Amino acid sequence: MPALLGLARAIDRFSSWLGILIGGVTLLMIGVGLFNVFGRFADRYLGTAFSSNSLLELQWYLFSVIFLLGGAYVLSLDEHVRVDVLYGRLAPKRRALINLLGTVFFLLPFCVIVLWVAIPWFQLSYGIHESSSDPGGLLRWPIKLLLPIGFVLLFIQGVSEAIKAAGALTGHYEYRTQDELEALAADVQLDRAGLDGLLVGIPAEAEKQMNDNQRKK
Repeated sequence: MPALLGLARAIDRFSSWLGILIGGVTLLMIGVGLFNVFGRFADRYLGTAFSSNSLLELQWYLFSVIFLLGGAYVLSLDEHVRVDVLYGRLAPKRRALINLLGTVFFLLPFCVIVLWVAIPWFQLSYGIHESSSDPGGLLRWPIKLLLPIGFVLLFIQGVSEAIKAAGALTGHYEYRTQDELEALAADVQLDRAGLDGLLVGIPAEAEKQMNDNQRKK
């Protein structure tokens, strides 16, 4: 189990790096969207051609990157949507059992089914060098490639979630949701803030004496 938990931690770190990449893509998508908005006004009033079909398609291509490649990162943070009013009230081990069963019997098989459908779909598009039907549009096969890549990443993160859930059930892993981790981090920050406030109120002479006593020890 320790070796498997090490694998899960490595997968989580990879998903965290992926989240940083997705953040950069999000900023790029916003920039392209703003350029397209101003470009349409410039085209209308200045008679220029700043915007184009390729830039318009690039905007939703980038959104597809965020949606498809960001799924694994969201799952690693346990920030995906749960339509369940009971899950949050259950004990950690019961939540771990639900996650393990849901991952093994639903998430991972679903990823395999999507890959079984999406890979031939991409291969067909790549084989004919499919491109946009709009003038000046982009190639279609690169965006279709993102579908199998995204579900491979989701499958890998699902393996990590299954390992952590199994570790929680066997007592090798402390299972906590993202909300609980954020609450714990907030408590630590409050404790530090309170300690800092106490230290600020100590006179300089008393603080100096405390430091001297610590050095003597």
